[in-house]
Amino acid sequence: MIGNVPALTLTVSILSATVVCFKRFQLEIPNGDKVPNPCNKNELWTAVGHTTIEGGGRRNPFGQVFQNQKTWGGMLCDSDSDGDGITNGAELGDPDCDWVKGRTPKRTENITHPGICEPMDSERCKEKNSWLRCPEDPNAFCPELSKPDVKSLDLKLDKTRVPATSTTWMCQILPWPEEGDFHVIGSKPLVDNADVTHHMIVFGCGSTVSQRPGPYQCNMVPDRECQDILLTWTMGSKGECLHKEEGFRMGSKGYTHVALQVHWNNINQRSTYVDGSGIQVFYTNKLRKYDSVIMVVGQKYLELPPNAPVVTVNSSCPAFCTENMFQKPIFITRAVNHMHTLGKKQQVALYRDGGFVRNITNDEVYDYNSPFFYRFDKPIEVRPGDEIRTTCTYSTVGINRTIFYGVSIKDEMCYSFLTYFPHQRSYTQFCTTFKDTQVCKRYLPRLQGVYDDCSWRAFINGKDMTAVEMTKRVVTECGKTDSCSASCSDALDVMSKHPCMHGEIHGYVSEKWPMMKQVRAYRKMCMNPPDVSNPSSAGAKAEDSKSGSAHLSNNYLAVISAVMLFLRSIVV
Repeated sequence: MIGNVPALTLTVSILSATVVCFKRFQLEIPNGDKVPNPCNKNELWTAVGHTTIEGGGRRNPFGQVFQNQKTWGGMLCDSDSDGDGITNGAELGDPDCDWVKGRTPKRTENITHPGICEPMDSERCKEKNSWLRCPEDPNAFCPELSKPDVKSLDLKLDKTRVPATSTTWMCQILPWPEEGDFHVIGSKPLVDNADVTHHMIVFGCGSTVSQRPGPYQCNMVPDRECQDILLTWTMGSKGECLHKEEGFRMGSKGYTHVALQVHWNNINQRSTYVDGSGIQVFYTNKLRKYDSVIMVVGQKYLELPPNAPVVTVNSSCPAFCTENMFQKPIFITRAVNHMHTLGKKQQVALYRDGGFVRNITNDEVYDYNSPFFYRFDKPIEVRPGDEIRTTCTYSTVGINRTIFYGVSIKDEMCYSFLTYFPHQRSYTQFCTTFKDTQVCKRYLPRLQGVYDDCSWRAFINGKDMTAVEMTKRVVTECGKTDSCSASCSDALDVMSKHPCMHGEIHGYVSEKWPMMKQVRAYRKMCMNPPDVSNPSSAGAKAEDSKSGSAHLSNNYLAVISAVMLFLRSIVV
């Protein structure tokens, strides 16, 4: 852990409901588990509907048809998706389109790929397969991994039974096994159980991290000492290939431990699954010029109204933060946006002295199942004092409830992950906001927990004596009457002048302070007096007020007790 920044609730929750590489989708088409890879006849193309063997990402021509009609027959069988003159049914061993799920197809041999035009070297197929890239070797996406000085290490979970719950995060803290000084320069996935494994992350850990025996269920971040994101894998990715001038520092002068996190999505909540997935990392003792790390920008508070065609959420990593987080310019080499299924557009933009410099990311059409990975051969310079603005756009049409921030696919997120060098040994790599409250400012060491004159930790935990006395007065004056008295109104007014009750920090405090709900209720009582010009309305409102006030009065002792607990919790 760097400084005292708590674990940020972020994990890229990849839930690809239409990924054909999962066995349940292979079963929806004849011979779905026997489709060869046209680039290498000795292996299978497991994700029949996708442009990559592993699945995730964009869909090939067959996958586009499958997306609209997931039941075999009709257009899905009769079409010639890849344009090679042979129907999908004929390519998959069902030329008459009469196959029934669960039965053996008429033909189980000589199966060909319905989404890739063959023969691939024909002029017609070269054009239709323009999206296809047949790698010359498994490291074609990152030739550096094949150099003689590069070694590999498998970071894998011990074989573990997958809980029969829809979503589980499983973590394991692992020591770096080799003495010396190294740079990690790339990675590949080691997927053991594709039915449940949806994404994986490797975190760098501080030197004081506690070693735990074997895998354990974790939250979105494995440990308070393991907050630096180093490597990630999501469906459709072959792995990571770092910029030629950077590497993640491991060993004697870097991270001595890492935490592997695997996210399982057990849709059918089966109790028989086991998994030992992980990530193969590639490293070298020929150090590159710079150490690198990933920083996070975005908004951690979301409240999206139901049935809204367009909802825009903003966040800023302002000049104040970049001045305090970075001692010198940084250079961004990679970036990826992250929202969930309601996300429609996302942009991260760089500003300098109030003026627009350039976009870092710009997803005009965001696809949760197919995130776009930005790579910059010429890295983007960010100077101390620059501002990074994040804008996330959603649509909640057809959703009849308010959507909040959360890790579930039913919740939403607004983040972007930016890889940069040189690694700034900052107190935090998170330049995110909670409403208007800046994480970088809340945890800035020299401010010692004071944000614009608000000692926010003490306030939230009931250790700010001034706030405790104000709260006691509010409860005493407002909780003993059936309506808003002058003394209640005065107590609320005094409370509102506390530094933690206004300004940027108030957005955070208002969500975290245990007494806020009660104070809001008293405010509401004082802001809605009866309308005496309308006897009927006045009577009704008086009745409502009486009912509401009675409820407050009934809670009076409980609230007083809570305030007393604040006092008793103070450690002298």
